[in-house]
Amino acid sequence: MLRFLLSLARIEIRRTAQRAATTAFLLLFAALFLAGAILAFLIAAFVLLADRFGPAGAALILAGICLFLALVLLLVVYIRTRRRARPAGNALHGALGGAIGGMMPPQPAPGVAPTGLGPPPPGQTVPPVAPANPSSSTVIAIAAGAALLGLILGRRI
Repeated sequence: MLRFLLSLARIEIRRTAQRAATTAFLLLFAALFLAGAILAFLIAAFVLLADRFGPAGAALILAGICLFLALVLLLVVYIRTRRRARPAGNALHGALGGAIGGMMPPQPAPGVAPTGLGPPPPGQTVPPVAPANPSSSTVIAIAAGAALLGLILGRRI
């Protein structure tokens, strides 16, 4: 059974690696073509501006525009990577720094009783919870854990 689980994991890893390599290859070519297009645009803009402002003026104008665009993009990256504020009201989540944030149950909506802690208020019903659809990696992880636990317990018995 362990050999079967390892072969499933190997297939999943190989498929993920092939997908990542293909994506990287396509992104590399897209970046090369984009760099060529930008270079051609800058050359055309320089020739156009050089007629009106001279070579030095055209170079300064293009450098200023490129600097402005670079600063805007850096600002966007900074805003996107800034740490988000932690949700208030959950002391355990805040104390652990979100380490088990995925395992914490969702907070109930205001005015709705949490499921499993008592009946809902009069006049309100709790909607049924749909079963989760586990992914193949989740099933592989659970099966691998069960096989490992079986091996450990099997040797002790």
